[in-house]
Amino acid sequence: MFKVILFACMIQAPDQCLQIDDTWGLKATQEECEARIKEMIEGIRLLLPQYEVVGAKCEHKGDMI
Repeated sequence: MFKVILFACMIQAPDQCLQIDDTWGLKATQEECEARIKEMIEGIRLLLPQYEVVGAKCEHKGDMI
């Protein structure tokens, strides 16, 4: 299972950054996680245009049992 985490910083004040965690839950595969990263980046561009995504990762949270 994978958790999506994005990092975004304000364009006019690069020291003002946010960590944005996916609230839609864990993704079963790395591929699903990477697809969700793309969706979230698009959403952030619309909702927070003053921020630029500077990093993203799929954090492994363990396997389903």
